[in-house]
Amino acid sequence: MSGFTFTDACTPAVDDVRSDSTESDWVAFKYASKNQLDVGATGTGGFAEFKASLDENSCTWAFLRMYSGDQESRRAKFVLVQYNGSSLGGIAKSRAGINKPDVEMMVGQHHLFFFADGPSELTEELVMEKITKSAGANYDLGSNAKGYESKAGDIKASAASAYKRTEKLGNTAPVSYCDTALPSMTPCDLSGRPTVAPPTEAKRNTDL
Repeated sequence: MSGFTFTDACTPAVDDVRSDSTESDWVAFKYASKNQLDVGATGTGGFAEFKASLDENSCTWAFLRMYSGDQESRRAKFVLVQYNGSSLGGIAKSRAGINKPDVEMMVGQHHLFFFADGPSELTEELVMEKITKSAGANYDLGSNAKGYESKAGDIKASAASAYKRTEKLGNTAPVSYCDTALPSMTPCDLSGRPTVAPPTEAKRNTDL
């Protein structure tokens, strides 16, 4: 056991950010003592609000809900942040780094850990860039570069047209039924011999 602890308010605050039924999208934790974290602030105003709450004289741990993708495919991403204030001393920075395993265990599953040493290293653009890289694929193919314009209608029409073309290729022609009388015997010649034997041959091959 490391001896590092968290106040009772910490875990519920993380659950609140993680929940889809609340508007909370960040929680910041402050040191109540050298060996304990407490909830410092929470909010619903996104990354800008979170960054404005930071104290440059201390280390802040935070849990954020952010979104990647576009309007047609938004995915929630949870980020654990360690922010060392620009005025934080070296000993305090080292001590905070040792607490990382405990903080990670408390917050639980997250998509990304982001470390920043001062305000210039903590921007929304840098965090989103790292989220995109960690995902292993970028599904936003530039549709938002000059303002977002939904392509859902065009995609739906194209898919419907392709389906109709494929459907025609797969359909069979109407069934044609024979409505004339069939002949009494229809021989099929295999190796030059009829498959239907005349009555005389049938008698010769019958033992009575």
